[in-house]
Amino acid sequence: MNSLTTKESTMSQLPLSTTAESAPPRPRPGGGFFTIYVLAYLGAYVGIMGPGILALYTRLTELFPPAGEGVTSVGALAIVSAAGAIAAALANPFIGRLSDRTTSRFGMRRPWIVVSALVFALGLLIVTFGPAELTTIAIGWTVSQIGCNGLLAVYTAVLPDQVPERHRGTVAAWLGVAMNVAALPAVWLVGLFAAGTVTFDDAGAVIGGEPGSPWRFLAPLVVALLTAAALFFALTPYDRHLAKSEVTPYSLRDFFGSFVFDPRKSPDFAWAWISRFFFMLGIAYLLVYQTPYSQLHLGFEGPELDAVVLWGTLVMVIGSVITGYASGKLSDVFRRRKVFVVTSALIYAVSLLFLVFAAPDHSGLPMALVGLFIGGLAQGVYFGVDLALATDVLPDKDADAAKDLGVFNIASAAPQFVAPFIAPFFLGLTWLGQQPGMNFAALFLFAALFSAVGALLVMPIRRVR
Repeated sequence: MNSLTTKESTMSQLPLSTTAESAPPRPRPGGGFFTIYVLAYLGAYVGIMGPGILALYTRLTELFPPAGEGVTSVGALAIVSAAGAIAAALANPFIGRLSDRTTSRFGMRRPWIVVSALVFALGLLIVTFGPAELTTIAIGWTVSQIGCNGLLAVYTAVLPDQVPERHRGTVAAWLGVAMNVAALPAVWLVGLFAAGTVTFDDAGAVIGGEPGSPWRFLAPLVVALLTAAALFFALTPYDRHLAKSEVTPYSLRDFFGSFVFDPRKSPDFAWAWISRFFFMLGIAYLLVYQTPYSQLHLGFEGPELDAVVLWGTLVMVIGSVITGYASGKLSDVFRRRKVFVVTSALIYAVSLLFLVFAAPDHSGLPMALVGLFIGGLAQGVYFGVDLALATDVLPDKDADAAKDLGVFNIASAAPQFVAPFIAPFFLGLTWLGQQPGMNFAALFLFAALFSAVGALLVMPIRRVR
């Protein structure tokens, strides 16, 4: 990343605030700023992925059995994840719209870093220290998703704010790598403080932590807060400023407008949105059900379960790092986005088939790991290019960048609600010789189908090649 972003002399002058033509030009950010920017993006995902992938499920297993009559840990996970996903889908564009309208002397984006970080912390504190019952955990997780997605709305808006179009593919690729890499330190931090911790001494021994340690939630949160603080200060000389005279009164129409756009006026953005939705539906099943799959399909428990989730995350991260940066760079060089997005989404669909056909016991682990590695390769390409594609087809880059990117991020958040909502249908099928209620093979088969559909829906986009 630094090889490109430190060449400040090649960076074009960034656009001024549309409301202050007479204001002096804002300084141009260099490599140091973009390094902090990517680390903040990484930190936000560490903060939410640690609980989301492992800690939240292990918290629920303390309260509910994995199978049987009544509420199970898998069913409770679906309820909590769905509640959080709804909040995420609404918070991202809403906070993005507020950010686009902010006239604070501290800038348009920085105040919302502070507000969102505080809300994020409050939510995880509720999950960690609140009463041990489903409603409280669901409320806490919902609040934390609002805060985290507020951060992501602001972070995403920095891309069109500060990065010239010719470098967006490269910077977006680093953001994609950061998002994928975040899963590894997130899971490691959770394991570090949970039962069966996944840390190794010189002899290779696994050193256990304390069951139920609050640090399985707090450690990822600390990473998110520290990196948010770093970006808050780094953004000080670069943040856009908006004059109060240019902001119209905020109406009810503006509120509802935070969540929509006109697909007739912006058909390419509409295709990008629906494509991302279907692809992320495939991703959501892996994100939400990786740990239950490892436990109930592959048959791992306790310390072994933590280790298997970590190794699965590790191979995905390795795959995404291999392809992430290169894909963004190549998309800039060849001025092509669609071919990268389509191909990677199709490859990801194929990777899920490895999880479908992995044996339902310990012996299925190698095949599952191969699938996760291939999926990581595909995710590295997809997330390295798709955000740049979406930024290129925004309806209005100057006035509504954060709001429109927030709407686009609904396509990432909403599947996390839809996936758990319809998952019981797939899990209850009797296909492929699996036990009803735990048919993860059918679940990932449909996830592969959704991702393939997402690939094909990129094709009608015209403004981007």
